[in-house]
Amino acid sequence: MYIARVPNRKSKPTILLRESYREGSKVRTRTLANLTSWAPERIEALDRALKGEFDNCSGDMISGAIFGVLFALKQLADQVGIT
Repeated sequence: MYIARVPNRKSKPTILLRESYREGSKVRTRTLANLTSWAPERIEALDRALKGEFDNCSGDMISGAIFGVLFALKQLADQVGIT
């Protein structure tokens, strides 16, 4: 998978999540998602993740109990509308 930036004439480029595969001896591509409406930071993070730049992340691990509490609080905040 990779991110492709397709230029448009008078508007901003279309940003697509694509996949390459082989059909017999021909290489084909399929579009998996249109990412044009995403924030540039999210697109950059996805691009870095697809390239494997987060594989050796040295960040602190969150324990299961704390993660569960934080996840529940995040879900409640999303339901209430707090960002």
